[in-house]
Amino acid sequence: MSTTRVGSRELRNRIVSTPHATGWGAGGVLSDAEVAYHVRKARGGVGLVMTFGSASVDPDTAASYGSISLWDPTNDASFAALADGVHEHGALVMSQMTHMGRRGTSVTSGIPLRGASDQPEGVHREVPVVLSAPELARIAGRFATSARRLQDLGWDGAEVTSFGGHLIEQFFDPAINQRGDAYGGSLENRTRFAREVLAAVREATSPDFIVGFRLTADQHLPAGMGPDDLLEVLAAITAGGAVDLLSVSGGTGATDRSSSFFVPGDEVPENANGTLAGRMGRRAGLPVIAAGRILDADTAEKALREDGVTLVAMTRAIIADPDLPAKLLEGRAPRPCTSLNEGCIGRLYSALPMACSINPGIREQDLEEDDDAAAAEHAARTGARRRVVVVGGGPAGAEAARRAARRGADVVLLEERDETGGRARTAGARRGRERWDLWLDWSDAELAAAGVDVRRGHAAGVEDVLALDPAAVVVATGSRPRAHRWADDPALTVRDADEVIEAAPQPSGSGRALVLDTEGGFVAPTAAEALVAAGWSVQLVTDLPVVAAGVDPTQVWFVRRRLKQAGVALVGSATLRKADPDFAPDSDPDFDRAHRYELLDLESDEATPLAPFDLLVLSGARSARGSLVTALREALPQHVPVRAVGDALAPRTLLDAVAEGARVGVEVATW
Repeated sequence: MSTTRVGSRELRNRIVSTPHATGWGAGGVLSDAEVAYHVRKARGGVGLVMTFGSASVDPDTAASYGSISLWDPTNDASFAALADGVHEHGALVMSQMTHMGRRGTSVTSGIPLRGASDQPEGVHREVPVVLSAPELARIAGRFATSARRLQDLGWDGAEVTSFGGHLIEQFFDPAINQRGDAYGGSLENRTRFAREVLAAVREATSPDFIVGFRLTADQHLPAGMGPDDLLEVLAAITAGGAVDLLSVSGGTGATDRSSSFFVPGDEVPENANGTLAGRMGRRAGLPVIAAGRILDADTAEKALREDGVTLVAMTRAIIADPDLPAKLLEGRAPRPCTSLNEGCIGRLYSALPMACSINPGIREQDLEEDDDAAAAEHAARTGARRRVVVVGGGPAGAEAARRAARRGADVVLLEERDETGGRARTAGARRGRERWDLWLDWSDAELAAAGVDVRRGHAAGVEDVLALDPAAVVVATGSRPRAHRWADDPALTVRDADEVIEAAPQPSGSGRALVLDTEGGFVAPTAAEALVAAGWSVQLVTDLPVVAAGVDPTQVWFVRRRLKQAGVALVGSATLRKADPDFAPDSDPDFDRAHRYELLDLESDEATPLAPFDLLVLSGARSARGSLVTALREALPQHVPVRAVGDALAPRTLLDAVAEGARVGVEVATW
């Protein structure tokens, strides 16, 4: 990995962790956990640590998404500690700085939003107060003050942002900027505020302080600012020479659609913005960071060599494995990011603290893996290797086995199928989730490297476990479909959604299928798409207000878009029931009296007859397969702990399964 220069500063490599909020603090105050989180990335070998997405420069504007208030002196000691910690491990550190303008909400603060004009945003839908010219001058000064504070506390630079539809971009966009003064109308006027902010920041800081600017390469709006428009904006704001470093991503905050491109999920191609970022860097003559699904070394190299970018943002990949840069340098395989978003940005957009679906050590720092080698060495030295038996090789069981073995336990994993992965294998069958196989293959390789004795095709019972003389047992047998009243209806062919995803049946009879979803996640939409691909005509019905209501805001637009493009009929706030046996609509001569069902609208209580369908697919809450836990507790001595993890304890999310497996794996290795 080669070094490069930004301004007068040298970076040890070209890997960047770009700014993002964590939601771990409160009231804009930086938490100790977040300080440790950013320092940990530096220790893992990243070249540039960029922090605090949406960090506020203005005390009159509340920090959003759990972000940090740069103006608050309460944070100064933590800012200094963070910079010192990053420098100790050889990386540089910058903070994002922003004013979000209309992009936010006053619900908590009670302070109305401020914006370029009084146009409400399509996501938050709140009408802002129009900022006056004197107020804009004061905000530019607050950017400068925040940058100077960071410099005085030992930081290497700060990034001004318009990205995400923040205040500066609101001035750029003629669809939003309706002003008639010196800040509206022409391109020169619409970029005036950005130029004033950058000039103020440059003047307030030393020449060695890196001044960055982050913007979108494409708003991804049908009538929004496209790449050519934004290239002209870029030329205007960088002409004064105040910017040392560009950072380029995609999307904006104007609508749910464009917001879906912010931190692109698995529906968006990898290296989504590399080509446009390279073009912007060349136009401005500046080093440029490309962001957007750069998740592995091959994709990063392509962006650097073919797109001509200077630096690559591997933010989510580093969340999945903070040691990614060091591992790439050493030829080791990092934990592959799946870009699921459910644990990281998806949680933030759902007003929850950030985590990672496959790396619990990001949020639960007692699950950081640094101590594993020391624990294993201690176990080997003392001869205290404990036999741990894990039943079930899904995400929870595999993680429990891996962590226990890394901590020095002698682990046997019994998996009834011919491959590990459990329902994650099924979930990974969804189009766009090819990276799930990379993660599951990595998990298998980790089990082998840790010395876990994996016995596939082994449906373990009590006697099988007893024969291994365990010191501890972890039961990770997963879940099963819940019993449903429709399963006993002789007039219906009923299938579980997982069955359909794994092997969709061929159409029969009318060729119509109905998917009944009470979960609201990805499972029912994936099953519906599998049925369409097999030739069925599909209707997806949910008792939730809308289909995919449980999918996080960064992904849900794509989920519904795919269903509609596939021709799936979507019905919300409804459920299936048998129709009145004496009723048949006169308007439908083909109505099948032997096969009569209707949809009940849960809001109006009105029922609509359904045309005959030949397949009912069920997706909803599942039941834990936990009977082995009880049986083992009765059969084993009391001093042998038996722990259920993941869905075998209670069916929940992938994040829960992996985190619980890791916690229990560490516990049983050291009991």
